[in-house]
Amino acid sequence: MTLLNTFKMKTSNSENSNNSETSSESNQPEVIESVGYAPSFEDISEEEKKLDVIVSKQGPPQPVEEVDKDINGGYSWVILACTFTLSACSWGNNSGFAVYFAFYSTHNLYEGATAVDFAAIGGITFGLGISCAPIINYITGKITPKGSIIIGNICQFLALFITSFDSHQKLWQLYLTQGVLQSFGLAFLGLPSFTILPQWFANRGSKDHFRLKDRMLTFSQGVVAGGSGAGGILFNLGMQKVLQTHGIRWALRVQSFISLFLVTMAIIFLRQKKNKNAKIEFTIFDSHVFFFPGFWGLCLFFGLSMFGYVVTLYSLADWTISLGYSAYQGSIVAAMVSLGIIIGRPIVGVLADKYGAITISTVSYLASGILILAMWIPARNYATAIVLAILNGILSGAVFVCIASTAITVTGFRMNKFNVTFCMSSMCLGAFAIVSPIIGISLKKNIISPTQYVYCAVFVGASYFALFIVLAVLRGFMISIKEIETPGLTDVEYFRLRPKISRVIRNSLRIKTEYWI
Repeated sequence: MTLLNTFKMKTSNSENSNNSETSSESNQPEVIESVGYAPSFEDISEEEKKLDVIVSKQGPPQPVEEVDKDINGGYSWVILACTFTLSACSWGNNSGFAVYFAFYSTHNLYEGATAVDFAAIGGITFGLGISCAPIINYITGKITPKGSIIIGNICQFLALFITSFDSHQKLWQLYLTQGVLQSFGLAFLGLPSFTILPQWFANRGSKDHFRLKDRMLTFSQGVVAGGSGAGGILFNLGMQKVLQTHGIRWALRVQSFISLFLVTMAIIFLRQKKNKNAKIEFTIFDSHVFFFPGFWGLCLFFGLSMFGYVVTLYSLADWTISLGYSAYQGSIVAAMVSLGIIIGRPIVGVLADKYGAITISTVSYLASGILILAMWIPARNYATAIVLAILNGILSGAVFVCIASTAITVTGFRMNKFNVTFCMSSMCLGAFAIVSPIIGISLKKNIISPTQYVYCAVFVGASYFALFIVLAVLRGFMISIKEIETPGLTDVEYFRLRPKISRVIRNSLRIKTEYWI
């Protein structure tokens, strides 16, 4: 209440009292309109003086911070569509290598080449560029994420297009084109898109009162990760058909032009959101992050998941052929992995937003280990292969759904440290991905038999169980960090937090927690 309004009320009450004494006909208060006039301080009661002093000390009302309508809505849906397309044309494009891998392994196109060579090319394609993630992060900071994606688009197109004109069929040329060049195309396309999406989607509200529209950080990652499944179906089944009717050269050309067009459309509409609270760091190395124990848990998460994911991605089609089925039926099994990805990854994202990314990843890889050992080893028929492929697609790719959310959790939701943490840990993802198909093909028996991949299945299952233990410990560590963390810590202080080992072990065994971990 201001002094002027107080004076109006007092004046109105005074005149009403006078009117009631002189005229009984008028019972309505007269409204006094005062413009530009303020009463003297003596005319105000002591209570009103105190009230006005309180108001003056409080100052004018503070403006309420506006909710960004583009977070979990608005233009974020356009960004979701763009990153979905990029995922389909990068990770999904790469999964199409399973078709070429099976073709190269059964046709003597490259003199002196062995299955290990083609497995090495597949590993290089998946992992070499990602191993250089910190350098790519630094370049992205100089030329913007959209500039990096343009570089990736050009590299990927040239890799496939040049391979289609390889008339001399030299193995070293295949290493350079479909191996090295496409690998950097994948990295420049995939890595910036992972770091753009968390700028447009977030988890808000209470963990106990779950609403999907308020908690979409990992769900959005799940939808985008499902894009790799859509791309896998397109480039597995589509290119297999083109390969059968027009040959491998036209399959490579068609794939290159499809990717070029779709990625160009995504680039046109892609935007990076400005962070008002913290400046994102596009650095190559951060010592505080490097020595943080949670960072190394993140590295093992990324790395061990590749042992299982890449081996099954490149092996299931060839394994189906070893059961006595055709190459086309093998491509169907590979496509079923992609179908499982489309179905499962958004579901994993929703669950991760409700219960925590690390928690859901822990459960997912425990289930993956059981699935591989219990189903892949005894499988002997086509129907079982189809079911195995779908379930494997649902469960084994949880790393791509939770990869960004887990990195954000490890950094204590410090968005300025997200890029450097994500890219430093991605070096392990790339390194493990390079050797994974080589290990898989080395464990393959040299006989055509349903048991040809039994050692490979044991290796994948053991990797998933080891990953389950790593994630359980990482979850306990991050819960412990939340318990000892105090408000207002600087970045340096946060990354120096070290909980007791006993606390970490105790929290690793906890089922329920009040924290979103």
